[in-house]
Amino acid sequence: MILEVEAAVARRAGFRLEASIRIEAESLAVVGPSGSGKTTLLDVVAGIEHGRVALDGEDLSRVPLHRRRIGYVMQDAPLFPHLSVRRNLAYGPLAGDVEATARSLGIGHLLDRMPRNLSGGERRRAVLARAIASRPRLLVLDEPFAGLDEASRREAMSLLAGIRARTAIPMVLVSHSPAEVVGLTDRAIRIEGGLVKGAGPSASLLRVGETQIDNYFIARVVAPGRVRTESSELAVPLPADASGDVRLACYAHDVLLARDRPPAISARNLVETTVRSLEPAAGAVLVSLADPPIRALVTEAAAEELGLAPGVPIVAILKSTSIAHLGPA
Repeated sequence: MILEVEAAVARRAGFRLEASIRIEAESLAVVGPSGSGKTTLLDVVAGIEHGRVALDGEDLSRVPLHRRRIGYVMQDAPLFPHLSVRRNLAYGPLAGDVEATARSLGIGHLLDRMPRNLSGGERRRAVLARAIASRPRLLVLDEPFAGLDEASRREAMSLLAGIRARTAIPMVLVSHSPAEVVGLTDRAIRIEGGLVKGAGPSASLLRVGETQIDNYFIARVVAPGRVRTESSELAVPLPADASGDVRLACYAHDVLLARDRPPAISARNLVETTVRSLEPAAGAVLVSLADPPIRALVTEAAAEELGLAPGVPIVAILKSTSIAHLGPA
């Protein structure tokens, strides 16, 4: 997508957002400290606040909010309390395949429940499913997983990453989570004090300390406790009944890199692969690997000592206990 925004929004308390943005991205993150204007910018994109907005060259500024086909998931977006989950997802004239959308977010079994009978995590996924089921041309998410515990957040992130890969719906995401920013978007803008302070690849907009970056990938179970990606086999703690394709996750800082295979090491996974790309990230380097399709976070000194560059052969080292099983794909 190509997103253009021109906005000057003044609040009574004295806050002012001034933004002039033109950026091309598959998915865009908006990052910055609390109170900097991130949600206000999303309101402009959605049409709640006034401003010029163009998407892929089409000026949406005079298009009514309900005709913009923008799925907006606010921080505390409610479900209609008098409708079942199924009827919530089917609400709206453009609603698509409700059951398929629900299954893709792991809530297919909740379709006939009422919102009052959902947990917090289930309710958030249902709100997200409703936005996706409306077949939006753009998905706008304001901290969609805030408040979830770590296990629920990683599972929801993995499911959304899968939906993004399958549907290619462009997305604008506000988040304080580096894992969400890097895992779900390819470009980012940073807002501070109501002004755009930078734009570029998502990882390059992180600050020191914002480096808990998650990897999400799919592999096929080939034996008890063993999975296979495209060309790599990994030892992974799996439930006894796991089979077929499964969703997995591991943190980038848990992936170690070496130029040669260590002769004796406790880690069960030593994978010979190649470097796909390198990206600066908060004073470190985010190294994308060819297979398994994960990233490692290393210091700039380590990247230089290892001679890392696209195409360089490398050994990825990962403890099996550092890989989390998140469910069937």
